[in-house]
Amino acid sequence: MSFSERDLKSKLDEMEAEINQNTAADSQNETQSVFPKLEINPSPQVQGWIDTTKAWFNSLPKFGKAAIALGGVWLSFSILGAVLHIVSSVLSLAAIGLVLYVGYRLFNSNSD
Repeated sequence: MSFSERDLKSKLDEMEAEINQNTAADSQNETQSVFPKLEINPSPQVQGWIDTTKAWFNSLPKFGKAAIALGGVWLSFSILGAVLHIVSSVLSLAAIGLVLYVGYRLFNSNSD
């Protein structure tokens, strides 16, 4: 090996060690979450319901699990659609109210 090859090899080794060090530091930072950990301790009655429901769901055949999952997705989208309809109605009423208010103010200022 010539001097330049040894020099390049040592530089390459240094760069590789630096990258490995940075990667290790990044992986340690990623394991620490920005969000605080939240422990939910439901009451014994609620925990019993949860356990009973889990046992019931696990006892279902694959087709039953799929049907329950599809029903849950359908129900979630239905609720989301209803909420969006309510928000849309409120925004429409607000826009109509604003138009009526501006019209009233214009009409009222012209009659004086």
